Amino acid sequence: MKIDSPPDVNRLSPRERIIQRFSLQGVPSEILEKVQPGLVAFIKDHKFQISDLLFAILPTDDEAVDDSILADYFCESMVWLQWLMFVGEPNAALKNLATMNVGQRGVCGAVWGNNDIAYRCRTCEHDPTCAICVPCFQNGNHKDHDYSIIYTGGGCCDCGDVTAWKREGFCSKHKGAEQIQPLPEEYANSVGPILDLLLIYWKSKLVITENISQANPRLDSHDAHIRKVSDALTSAVVQMLLEFCTYSESLLSFISGRVFSSVGLLDILVKAERFLSDEVVRKLHELLLKLLGEPLFKYEFAKVFLNYYPTVVSEAVKESTDDVFRKYPLLSTFSVQIFTVPTLTTRLVRENNLLVLLLDCLGDIFISCSGEDGQLQVSKWENLYETTLRVVEDIRFVMSHSMVPEYVTHDQRDILSMWMRLLGFVQGMNPLKRETGIHIEEENDNMHLPFVLGHSIANIHSLLVTGAFSAPNAAGDMDDGTLLNKYKQDYDDRDSPRYAKVGRLSQESSVSSLTGRNVVGSLSKLAEAKSDFHLIQPSILLLIYECLKAIENWLRIDNTSRAHLDILSPKTANVSLKNLFAFRKTRPKIRKGKSIFRSYSASSRLTSSSEQDRQYSSTSAGGFCRGIGTESASKIGQDSSLSVFDDNIAEGDYATELEALSVLSLSDWPDIAYDVSSQDISVHIPLHRLLSLVLQRALRRCYGEAAFPNTVNASSAGALSATYQDFFGHVLGGCHPFGFSAFIMEHPLRIRVFCAEVHAGMWRKNGDAAILSWEWYRSVRWSEQGLELDLFLLQCCAALAPPDLFVKRILERFGLSNYLSLNLERSSEYEPVLMQEMLTLIIQIIKERRFCGLTLAECLQRELIYKLAIGDATRSQLVKSLPRDLSKIDRLQEILDTVAVYSYPSGMNQGMYRLRLQFWKDLDLYHPRWNSRDLQVAEERYLRFCRASALTTQLPRWTKIYNPLLGVARVATCKVVLQIVRAVLFYAVYTDKSTVSRAPDGVLLAALHLLSLALDICFWQKESSDHTCYFGDMIPILAFAGEQVCGGPADRFGNQSLLSLLVSLMRIHRKEKSEHFLEAGSFNLYSLIESLLKKFAELYPLCLTNIQEMAPEVVNHLQNSGPVSGTDLRGSPCEGDKLKAKARERQAAILEKMRAEQSKFLASINASVSDEMDGSQGGEKTCPSDLRSESGEPTQDVCSLCHDPNSKDPLSFLILLQKSRLLSLIERGPPSWEEVVQSEKDHVSMHPVKISVPSGRNTASSSSRRFSSSQLNHLIQNAVNEFAFDGQPREVNAFVEFIKARFPSVRNIQLPRTANDTRENSTCSLETLDEQMYYFIVEKMHHDLLSPDFVEDNQKNLEDDEKSPIIEQRSGGAENILLGKYIASLSKEAMEKPSASEDSHPQKAASSESSIPLSAYDGFGPLECDGIHVSSCGHAVHQACLDRYLSSLKERYVRRIVFEGGHIVNPDQGEFLCPVCRGLANSVLPALVSDIQKVCRPPVMSANKGAHFLRLREGMFLLSSAAHVAVKGEILKAFPVHQNGKIKPNLESMFRVLTGMYFPGKQDKISGSSRISHSLVMWDTLKYSLISTEIAARCRKTSLTANYHLNALYKELKSSSGFILSLLLKSVQSTRTKNSLTFLLRLRGIQLLAESVCFGVSLDESPSQTSRQGNMLSILKNVELDVPYPDIQFWRRVSDPVLSHDAFSSLMWALFCLPSQFLSCEESFLSLVHVFYAVSIVQAIFTYCGKSQRSTTELGCHAGLVTDIVEIMGECRVVQECFISSYIDSSCDINDAIRSLSFPFLRRCALLWKVINSSTSSPFIDGDQVTYRSTDIDDMMEYANDINVELVEVEQLEKMFKIPSLDDVLNDEMLRSGFLRWFRHLNQEFEVRNCQLVFYLTPAVPFKLMHLPYLYQDLLQRYIKKRCPDCGAVLEEPALCLLCGELCSPNWKTCCRESGCQTHAMACGAGTGVFLLIRKTTILLQRSARQALWPSPYLDVFGEEDIEMHRGKPLYLNEERYAVLAHMVASHGLDRSSKVLRQTTIGSFFML
Repeated sequence: MKIDSPPDVNRLSPRERIIQRFSLQGVPSEILEKVQPGLVAFIKDHKFQISDLLFAILPTDDEAVDDSILADYFCESMVWLQWLMFVGEPNAALKNLATMNVGQRGVCGAVWGNNDIAYRCRTCEHDPTCAICVPCFQNGNHKDHDYSIIYTGGGCCDCGDVTAWKREGFCSKHKGAEQIQPLPEEYANSVGPILDLLLIYWKSKLVITENISQANPRLDSHDAHIRKVSDALTSAVVQMLLEFCTYSESLLSFISGRVFSSVGLLDILVKAERFLSDEVVRKLHELLLKLLGEPLFKYEFAKVFLNYYPTVVSEAVKESTDDVFRKYPLLSTFSVQIFTVPTLTTRLVRENNLLVLLLDCLGDIFISCSGEDGQLQVSKWENLYETTLRVVEDIRFVMSHSMVPEYVTHDQRDILSMWMRLLGFVQGMNPLKRETGIHIEEENDNMHLPFVLGHSIANIHSLLVTGAFSAPNAAGDMDDGTLLNKYKQDYDDRDSPRYAKVGRLSQESSVSSLTGRNVVGSLSKLAEAKSDFHLIQPSILLLIYECLKAIENWLRIDNTSRAHLDILSPKTANVSLKNLFAFRKTRPKIRKGKSIFRSYSASSRLTSSSEQDRQYSSTSAGGFCRGIGTESASKIGQDSSLSVFDDNIAEGDYATELEALSVLSLSDWPDIAYDVSSQDISVHIPLHRLLSLVLQRALRRCYGEAAFPNTVNASSAGALSATYQDFFGHVLGGCHPFGFSAFIMEHPLRIRVFCAEVHAGMWRKNGDAAILSWEWYRSVRWSEQGLELDLFLLQCCAALAPPDLFVKRILERFGLSNYLSLNLERSSEYEPVLMQEMLTLIIQIIKERRFCGLTLAECLQRELIYKLAIGDATRSQLVKSLPRDLSKIDRLQEILDTVAVYSYPSGMNQGMYRLRLQFWKDLDLYHPRWNSRDLQVAEERYLRFCRASALTTQLPRWTKIYNPLLGVARVATCKVVLQIVRAVLFYAVYTDKSTVSRAPDGVLLAALHLLSLALDICFWQKESSDHTCYFGDMIPILAFAGEQVCGGPADRFGNQSLLSLLVSLMRIHRKEKSEHFLEAGSFNLYSLIESLLKKFAELYPLCLTNIQEMAPEVVNHLQNSGPVSGTDLRGSPCEGDKLKAKARERQAAILEKMRAEQSKFLASINASVSDEMDGSQGGEKTCPSDLRSESGEPTQDVCSLCHDPNSKDPLSFLILLQKSRLLSLIERGPPSWEEVVQSEKDHVSMHPVKISVPSGRNTASSSSRRFSSSQLNHLIQNAVNEFAFDGQPREVNAFVEFIKARFPSVRNIQLPRTANDTRENSTCSLETLDEQMYYFIVEKMHHDLLSPDFVEDNQKNLEDDEKSPIIEQRSGGAENILLGKYIASLSKEAMEKPSASEDSHPQKAASSESSIPLSAYDGFGPLECDGIHVSSCGHAVHQACLDRYLSSLKERYVRRIVFEGGHIVNPDQGEFLCPVCRGLANSVLPALVSDIQKVCRPPVMSANKGAHFLRLREGMFLLSSAAHVAVKGEILKAFPVHQNGKIKPNLESMFRVLTGMYFPGKQDKISGSSRISHSLVMWDTLKYSLISTEIAARCRKTSLTANYHLNALYKELKSSSGFILSLLLKSVQSTRTKNSLTFLLRLRGIQLLAESVCFGVSLDESPSQTSRQGNMLSILKNVELDVPYPDIQFWRRVSDPVLSHDAFSSLMWALFCLPSQFLSCEESFLSLVHVFYAVSIVQAIFTYCGKSQRSTTELGCHAGLVTDIVEIMGECRVVQECFISSYIDSSCDINDAIRSLSFPFLRRCALLWKVINSSTSSPFIDGDQVTYRSTDIDDMMEYANDINVELVEVEQLEKMFKIPSLDDVLNDEMLRSGFLRWFRHLNQEFEVRNCQLVFYLTPAVPFKLMHLPYLYQDLLQRYIKKRCPDCGAVLEEPALCLLCGELCSPNWKTCCRESGCQTHAMACGAGTGVFLLIRKTTILLQRSARQALWPSPYLDVFGEEDIEMHRGKPLYLNEERYAVLAHMVASHGLDRSSKVLRQTTIGSFFML
């Protein structure tokens, strides 16, 4: 029985266990006390005990070790073992080895993970599966190389591996495996024995685990423990060995040798994936990948790998699932590492039968998935698809080495036979049968699988054929160097994912680079010296024979051919399918002998199939017997003298092979009954396509551009070789023309018929299966391996077959035999399409020259014309559309530049190629890949560019063709073709219009084209003296052209011939031309038919006679005009020119009429179309409203919903209100990608939080006090007493009512008795009062400016802020009255909404104000952004119509009914799309035309009117006069308290949206309060919109440089719907005198602002403030402290130090507070501009001096304002930290810097004046003082120095605003004294309030997004592996914020919500985000929840995008694209661009 270990033993640590076991081995305790060093010393004296001590370190099988400490135990064991290995401290030894290997690194071998980045360099690689890591690429020299970036799926770096990478491509750290030095002997002697013992121990453990897992798949606890032991041991050993490899490559090489030398270890390691855990297997494979860098190890591992390979495949076959393949990743990981090494693979093929092994595996799969008929059944095979594809791709890898296909085709016929038998499984697989009953609804998701398999097989065939055509290797073997040179073959599949050393590589176009690879297809390599070997080598004949034999064997079992073969050869009818396909059991031994195929000349007498055959017994032209007569017909190659075969082959073998081709050698033309529409049809015929591929390459070798000079004349071939003379006789020896052509043509023809029937709609009930097969067959990817090869095979058959029988066979297969019956009734609805497709096929067979006449360059040019005819295309699109062999031609770029014009990328357009006009004449309407849609597009484009119809001008032509295929010309001129054309003409002439014609236009045109081609051939025959098409001494189509049709349905129309029908048809079309005039470019069938008749007349005298009788006008004209050109069939010059002339006249008349109508329309709407915003508003239509302010004439706006022009309801314009943080982004400046990336922990938003003075004042200590109940009673009683003393009784009562409503705890308020309680003063309206104020102010200014005494006194007051006249007035009670009236005006609201909890928590309420967030931008404004930008599309609606429209949208939205824009808008937020332009809108602004009052402009006296001087004094007087009048007794007494006009209904929508944006979370409470002024909010919106518009105008639309021109500023205003700003201004003017509260708000505002600007005092916080005013203000502040009411905020803002805020904002608030008449008063506006211009100058000096830190001497200033400021800043250092600018260059001139910093203020003033005077063309100046230049021209100019241009524009604005020179301004005495007051005011705020100020002052810099690197790969390498700061995982889709540089993620992951794009956009850009998606290379535009993808700013050298880096080519930053994006963001155009909105979806529905 088992005895448990003692408890103390189980508690021992791993080290203690090892020491305990050492003691058992006899190690002394004093040695063990020294631990590892002691053991090392002991070993030196006891080496014989090494084995025992090692096994004492490692646990034994009997030792019980807890599973939880297994990992620790083995890790501890590895530590002890390392001490023994290195006889000392391991780390020191490893570091020593690393030092010894410095500069001797051999191979990199870095192992990649999933989606890592690697580089592929086509210049340096040896095969497309090779790649290197990023460090190796960066450390190497790849300048001007053709490289690309790829995403990996595993694998390792090939740098340093000479078998994969060229030496010149190695990086500086890796020099090749030969650099690896052997491990020093001392280390080898110490490490070797220990390592060997460890490997033996490791192997034993793995073997035990394997045996257990095989014996019992379900492990018990004991077995599970053993497996865990193996896992832990393997993990520890692998980790240790990996660490060794990283230190020293010498050690790596040593380890690899020990591993493969350990018997059986590699075998068990390869199989370890079957019983070890996945994580351990992953580490083990990483180690094996590292060791593969050693060549010897790679070979030994490869042998073991080959032994294991069939095991996995067999298991997958046994279980019939790909799960086995996925479960065991060794095959997919290592096959590419082994099979792509040329030296290794060829050795494995020769020594280990690698190809046989792979073919056996593939055979096992096919046999298991085949049916009784021997064909692969897709339903079974789809479960093994991945396994099959793996094996097939491995075969392709092996065959890609040039020596392997040479070896197979020259020396290994049995391998070739094996492959042919395998193809028999695929031949005819997945057949389809037409459904005629119930429609098939279910979709077949696996239809593409057979096509993918066929594509891979076709790639193998290309390599196999290339090997067959290669020169035989005389030496038999090749050295490695020669092998590598021949190795580089092109097997890169462009369109399918490639299995590579790096795992899954990017899908890419292999020739999308600038330089390209000099890897031309195999066609160009076939031109070899003819003197060395025969044109047609034995290997080629062998391949052809094997292919023919396989086809014949397949025909014997093919159900569709078998019935006919049963009759011909009964002996072969019952072939056993099992015996035929179970080739593995009977596979012969692979031999290395010579080929056994021989030529033979056995003749056979043929029996003619019909009398018609005897008619074509003419002589041969090309070496084969075309005349298949009864006496002379023979097999192809009967007279062949070429003998290239082994003479030692037995006669029996020869006889067997001869008999094998009995079917294809049949001498009779067989009649095969088959119907495509009712029998099985398959598009998969790889055997036929292999035969076609071999034939076309052999033909090109003999007749192509690299062969002998050829000509179409047979006589020119007389002196050439026998092969050249009798091509088919040599390559098809043993076949008869009848048997070969009849059977070989059958299946390609069936496929073409199938495609025609699908196109006609006959297979509609089969669902998607038939359609997908048709589309795949015609696709570019498959057509070069299917359609084109099938067509060429049909051409070969046409050249060999009797033409009439050949055409009849086509007619039968299309099911159109009865078409020749001349019965006018259509047989079926599908007939016209089938007929047109059949005629097209016949034309293609006759004229196609892809493989038989055109050079590669000509083929490439034809393909490019074909693609460009459909539309302009990028280079990658063109390359992708090319067949693979053409895409690799070196002259690609040269030919492309010849046929196309390149358009450079502009805006958001990519670089495109457009077909040159002269190459439209080469358009081929019968290109094999046309589909109906593309052909129609090409015809339309041809008509547009060439002004003619392609259908009548681009006729098919007969061109040169290779000699053996001259016979195809007989097809066009045979009698059956004549009968077909005659039938089409008959139906076209005699079909009644009331019935459906059997010959519609498409069929008729195709028939005429075929007839034209036939006549073209006749002309060629006549000119060349060639008699190929002659029947006797005539050509059938000419001889029978006059033959009349007798009998049948045609009798009732008289006897008609082809010529008579042509004449009738010509006359019909001539009559239609005269009665129904056709436009230019329509079908000109009359001219076409006339030209055909002339051809007949010229070619054949009998035809001339017949035509002269029927249409003498044709022949007479022919006689007068001379002979007709043999190729020009475009029609009669006289008739055609007349018709064209008439067409042109008619077209001109129509165009003139259209112009008149257009002019009339334009005049009626009186507007012009504005320029489109390039990129940001591209495609948008601008409403005429945009120009209403410029036209000067009123326009009538119509509701866009009801379109009622007579409606009297008021209109409103649709507007879009957007939050903006543009100003903050400008102030902060763009981030740079080169900056240090933020710590992953610090991932908070980077938007700036600016602390301004108002926020500092919102503290409990300064803004409010904590009042006790008694203090509150006392304060309120004092306020009542004070107001009662000056106020009117009605106002006092209202005041008291407000107190009672808001402060219910205050009781016993007593009203004092005053003299005013019995008397009421009369009041007036606010409009009148505002006008009176204007006149009072003007009067006071007039008096003050003309009074010298006042000027002197006022100057004194201005210099002494303690004697402010306004403060003195305030002490008289005027201020008390004003605030009292304001509170009294609130009484009505207070009574309706009393405070419910006013006194419940007074202290809490008082303290809460300090936490109220205020605007970071301007003191008053929206809480979460800088401001609100308003824009409009310009379309108007009625409010009632809009309400109904929105109600309908909401109903649909709630009911989840789809509606337009549902993926864009959120109806809950009030968003909707404009019904006209589909632009986004969220509110409306009413048109207030009737409310706009006339503004009078009384003169204002100025001492120097018209002169350029600083109007600082006038501006100061204006502000102080306004403040004086505001508290004037007459104004306050006449003020109406309760004149609170309601907001207009049309404004409610806008105000509701604005309130939500300004006060998020509190909008419900604030919007219902009277304390919020609608005018105030709208004015602030106007202010910010002007500022943001000015910023946007700085950006160019095509460049990142600044645009400073004034006309660009006005253009931006216009493009941003500037009229809406003018309308908004008028709305504010019309509403700010409607409400008494707003009026009082403005009165107090002008007081505070004047005190701050004129006297440097904050009025509401002044030390001289009396308790009376303080009582009133405290009441307002303490009403509701938790609500940030805007009145208090506004008053605080205007009383702030004027230097603490933007000067333009202060100007805008001054204009808001002043009477509205001052807005349009030029002199007043100028004065105010000068005042705040002076403020901006002072701010600029502070900013510059704080930045430069230079003295006045260094600045070059000795007096003036600059000197004053420098002195003050020296005394007060704190101010230096207040004024900040990120754009100031302290080295520039101070005057230039000052003017630059004041430039934005002047630009905004100009913009404001433009809005105020929208009908004025040029403000203030004469028209010649400012020159307006074209912005488009400006955008194209490059400036050497932006500051110079900027100063020029500053000078123009200074002239506009009559500002004196800067020197005069700086020396102005009033400014110097005023600056002191402003500074003291600012400094006082710092000292008293203890607050901070950060004021950003920026010049007019353009808005820019993040500075990105020029090369995209730099960005990709930095960010691709960044981790999420929230969850720590690698970001799946990293998104780089281009506003702040933070890395985010667009994925909707819960753990990454904080770093999500939408969350970040809200914090960073107030809802707007611009993100660069790193993996996709595209832009993600975020607007709140809306997302849209935008094109990438990175383009390649050809101006193309590369989405998701599919091509991987280097991408470069396109400045123009990036500028378009930046301008779109700056102009707030994301939601106004139709391009963006079309791509927009709501975030929750957005899918990346």
